[in-house]
Amino acid sequence: MNLTLTEEQCLVRDAAETFLADVSDSAAVRRHQALPLGYDEAVWQRIGAELGWCGIDIDEADGGLGLGPLALVLVQEQAGRHLLCAPFFTTVAVAVPLIQALGSDAARATLLPEIAAGSLRLGLAMPIATATAPTASAHQTAEGWRLSGRQAHVMHAAGADALIVSAATDDGREGVFLVASDAAGLTRTAAPTWDATRPLSNLVFDDTPVRLRLDDPLRAREGREVALAMARLYLAAEQLGSAQQCLDLTVAYTATRKQFGRPVGGFQAVKHRCADMMVRIEALRSAVYGAAAFAAHHPSPARLARECAMARLLAADTAFFCAQEAIQLHGGVGFTWEYDPQLYFKRAQAASHWLGSADVARGEIAAALLDRAEPVSEPPAADEPLADFRQEVADWMTRHLDGRFAALRHRGGPGDEQADPALRKAWEQEMAGGGWVGVGWPRHAGGRGLSIDRQVIFHEEYARAGGPGRMGHIGEGLIGPAIIEYGTPEQQARLLPPILQGTCFWAQGYSEPGAGSDLANVQTRAEPEPDGGWRITGQKIWTSLAHESDWVFVLARCEPGSKGNKGLIFVVLPLTEAGIEIRPIRQMSGGCEFNEVFFDQVRVEPNNVIGAPGEGWKVAMGLLEIERGVSTLGQQMHFSHELARVIEAARRYGADQDPAIRARIAQAWSGLRVMRYNALRTLGNEGLGLQREALIYKYYWSNWHRDLGKLAMDILGADGDVVSDDPLLRPLQQLFFFSRADTIYAGTNEIQLNLISERGLGMPREPRITA
Repeated sequence: MNLTLTEEQCLVRDAAETFLADVSDSAAVRRHQALPLGYDEAVWQRIGAELGWCGIDIDEADGGLGLGPLALVLVQEQAGRHLLCAPFFTTVAVAVPLIQALGSDAARATLLPEIAAGSLRLGLAMPIATATAPTASAHQTAEGWRLSGRQAHVMHAAGADALIVSAATDDGREGVFLVASDAAGLTRTAAPTWDATRPLSNLVFDDTPVRLRLDDPLRAREGREVALAMARLYLAAEQLGSAQQCLDLTVAYTATRKQFGRPVGGFQAVKHRCADMMVRIEALRSAVYGAAAFAAHHPSPARLARECAMARLLAADTAFFCAQEAIQLHGGVGFTWEYDPQLYFKRAQAASHWLGSADVARGEIAAALLDRAEPVSEPPAADEPLADFRQEVADWMTRHLDGRFAALRHRGGPGDEQADPALRKAWEQEMAGGGWVGVGWPRHAGGRGLSIDRQVIFHEEYARAGGPGRMGHIGEGLIGPAIIEYGTPEQQARLLPPILQGTCFWAQGYSEPGAGSDLANVQTRAEPEPDGGWRITGQKIWTSLAHESDWVFVLARCEPGSKGNKGLIFVVLPLTEAGIEIRPIRQMSGGCEFNEVFFDQVRVEPNNVIGAPGEGWKVAMGLLEIERGVSTLGQQMHFSHELARVIEAARRYGADQDPAIRARIAQAWSGLRVMRYNALRTLGNEGLGLQREALIYKYYWSNWHRDLGKLAMDILGADGDVVSDDPLLRPLQQLFFFSRADTIYAGTNEIQLNLISERGLGMPREPRITA
């Protein structure tokens, strides 16, 4: 699945942003709320007739543009950002999917071309909550269908040409009908609302004639599920835009508002709250774009429903969170009528229960996972373009993760790194023999040069098969690509083959005791020798699997008096060199994956310097960029397996019927889907530097994983407190304890939030002490 926007989609997005910034700015929104219809008819005419937005996701055969769900998502995102006051949501985002999914042939042929042309505006007289029965009834006469009853909270009834009405029929079922807005027996009463950007009315039907019955009984059941899913997706896109605008308004305001002599945006507490908003927004953007791409492939209604429920619940939570944060971070003015945060706060609250609340969506996802036992991870599509390659990988894993290697299935992951390291090293050689080490390396470096999509498939199938934690990860995934990028031909010829053969294992020498997440605060010294070699003296800490490794790469200070990221050198050396001492660090879970490594005048040969002396930071940063590669998709498959274990434990302990546990499992599954879509967005933007989706990834997954560990232990209850050898319980206990480290290593949460706010939002950098 490719989540990179096409040129055409970018044009649609940019045109929507430009147009709505002009016709639906803050002043226009406030004016439009006071108009009789609640919107400017001239704006609607331009949307329908000039821009053609009403037909974006209507097939060309029905008079539309046929651009697909993602294009409409992009427009809806901008509509939410600019609080578009027009019946676009009701007509295009709800009514069109409804007609497409369950409409009769006559309804489709009659209504879709009118909507696409912008000549039919629709209001929705349907229950907003998904489980609410219709409050109107329909009975059939010789002249046709007629309606009686009431319907509250009808969106855009005053400014619509016709209404879509859900009503109970004589046979006890539910039908969907089209009623002209000026039909006899129809009474409309405006309902004053806090969110005046989307007017509501209360309707009374008194033997009101129906223009057309929309639904086809043969399509009704699945059609309703699909229509609701798509409407939720488009609502989520709208809420994404609203949340983004709340963040933009807040960052702009905190950059100019001064307190205690400096902009409030420079205070870390404010920066971190803005960064948290960005994390949630980019996670939601990944969810919405991913669900839209998913929908474009016409999956089964049940799978589509679950995907869009995920986007819906994240959108409801995120929009409200960002709106309330905007008010808080604007301070006193955020509470006023004059400033815009109140407009978005009211919209977020009003939209929180449309089409089913976030809690309803969580309940639906939990029912799928716990009651219907649907799989945690989506099975690959049989007709995907690279299905043969996927099968090749799966078959190889099945054949080779057998015999003596069968014991390694799902072993050696985080918290379990001490699981049979000798056998896992042998597994690396087995992998090398099959050509599965260095699959993404270029051919000139000895790799297979597989495309990104093939690499993604490899990592997914490796994890799906239960492939063990890779002893060669740091060599293959980090230092190997860095040597390819920055090393000399001689270094490549000497250092790369042992990695590809699975016979040389590497450790990373970055962190130091006094530096923590401040990677540039390097105290380890590199002193030059007459022959071009160096002597390394210092200490590294939190060095994963150093006691099982053969080589280490080290960042050291080679220019006396240099500060920060200047004057550094990047060297590699065998861990068997004289003067190296490795001391294991016992972790809270009892294991000793991490180590302290001491260097006492350790000799580095001249040909073991990667890059030029003084440019070590450049190599180090390049290596960290590599770390955000396709292997994250394999990490997520491992997470998927862990979530499946959590669900199994919930069933064993009877917690699968606990409403709170069910909601947390649904939230965990949603986060897992976010990570997949976010990784696909990141891969699609390779070469563009650290985009926002890449900036949030470490913070997002580490907090998700920590929460999953706590969920596991809450399910186990008192049994979780007793050290267990149970094959289900012990991995969950390890997950709980080791995941405490996830939000600390490779940059703590606090450092990550600084990076997100400074690099992602352009907020003031933390002051640096140079003395």
